[in-house]
Amino acid sequence: MPVALHPRYWGGHLLALVLVALACRLGLWQLDSWQAHREAEVADFSDVTPVPLLDVIGPDDPFPGDKVGRPVELSGTWVPEGTVYIEGREHDGEDGYWAATPVEVDGGGGSALYVVRGWTPSPAEAPAPPVGPAEVTAYFEPTEGTNASDPDRTDDVLPQVRTADLVQHVDQDLFSGFGIAREPFAGLEEAELDQVSQASAFTGLKNFLYGIEWFVFGGFAAFIWWRWSRELAAPRERDEDAADEPVTSTS
Repeated sequence: MPVALHPRYWGGHLLALVLVALACRLGLWQLDSWQAHREAEVADFSDVTPVPLLDVIGPDDPFPGDKVGRPVELSGTWVPEGTVYIEGREHDGEDGYWAATPVEVDGGGGSALYVVRGWTPSPAEAPAPPVGPAEVTAYFEPTEGTNASDPDRTDDVLPQVRTADLVQHVDQDLFSGFGIAREPFAGLEEAELDQVSQASAFTGLKNFLYGIEWFVFGGFAAFIWWRWSRELAAPRERDEDAADEPVTSTS
């Protein structure tokens, strides 16, 4: 019987197995938690009853990470001169633009929220932006930050829905987010939500790192177990090697 399998060492082997299995189980649990956090951030709110925008966020508040895609209602006044077109957006496989117009929100202290009214194949084909009072139901989304540069800051075409770009087109302060109209406006097609509702790279990051730590711990425990088993077997291997050596005569 190999020395490492002697009954007196069974307790050590059992402890090692328990530690490795526990570390792997905890690692998987942390990775599951990481994935759950990411899925929760992009939850499907399509059937959720809209709530007032100001119940979700204040004019000076950071974007609430657990409200991505939440349907909100807002009223206010359209700011048509702030209309912009977001390039690189698809609809049914066709490349085009989002038409976005800000709404100065009632009760928002003069702050505005950009609302994507819908998709258009080109700015020239988009209908004129609305004017006057606004009553909108929209999916609430965080502004984007792909670091795409705007080659021409003098026009109304933007590469992304980024606050730093949008604020150049309005006099109002902006909410830290934007809306996508639940129903496209007349003359526009629906803006597809799956182009924005993506979890942040930092969502659930702590759980992901904890998971990696547990796997590293499990690997270290397995390595120590292997080394210990090798050390137990080493004396017998040395004895066997010594027994195989020829005996030399001294006479």
